[in-house]
Order: sequence, then C-alpha cells, then structure tokens
Amino acid sequence: MDEPSVQGPRISHLRFVPSGTRAGCPVSARFRLETATEEIVSAKCAWVRRYGRSAWHGSRTLPFDLLAVRDQHAGEIEARFTPDDSGTYYYYVQVGDRSGRMSNVLRGTLAVDRSWTDPAPPCPAEKP
Repeated sequence: MDEPSVQGPRISHLRFVPSGTRAGCPVSARFRLETATEEIVSAKCAWVRRYGRSAWHGSRTLPFDLLAVRDQHAGEIEARFTPDDSGTYYYYVQVGDRSGRMSNVLRGTLAVDRSWTDPAPPCPAEKP
C-alpha cells in the first residue's frame, strides 16, 4: 500500500457482508469515505491469506462504482469480490483522489471456509 497523504481522503468502518463465507462465494467489502478535496478515482486492496502455517499474498485494483461516489465528499463505497480459496484473509484497503493523494489504510479480517460437499450448498446470504 502507498504512504497515506496528510491532506488525502479518509476511510473508516471496513466490514464484510456477509461477515464470513465459503470459498467461491461473493463478498462485499463496504467502508465509509470522507474527503474534503477532490473526487475519488481509484481504490485498491491487498491481502494475506493464512491457512495453517502457510501464507499467500496478493493485491489488485478494487472494483467499485466510480459514478456512485463521483462528486461526493462522504458516503459508503462497496466493492464485490469472490475469494477462491479457504483460510483467514487479512484485507487492506486504500483509495486515492484525482490529485494522487492517498487515504489511510484500513485492515479487516475475513474467514473463508472450505466447501466440503459436492455440490456445494448455497452461498451465505447477505445481511447488512
């Protein structure tokens, strides 16, 4: 993740909906945005997945609806993703504004279970 800017946007209240899931099921990452400056133009996430004594890491652009937050200085951002593997995920989220200023970094933990049956049962329902 990039160094946060003192004048950059601020994000808070990261949560996952549903709060726990199974590998292959979609999850929404939701967090609050507050910015007194320019519009948000990017979001990214990084993660570490722990399973037993092993760990894997990765990062990517966080897909979210730019039009929904355009010209807003406060609100909630939602980004959907689907974890492919089971384990405990430690997610890190950060956004950037049009001037290249980066927000603080949020960290959240998501437990992802393995599907033990074939076919897998339905994915957990989303509850806000």
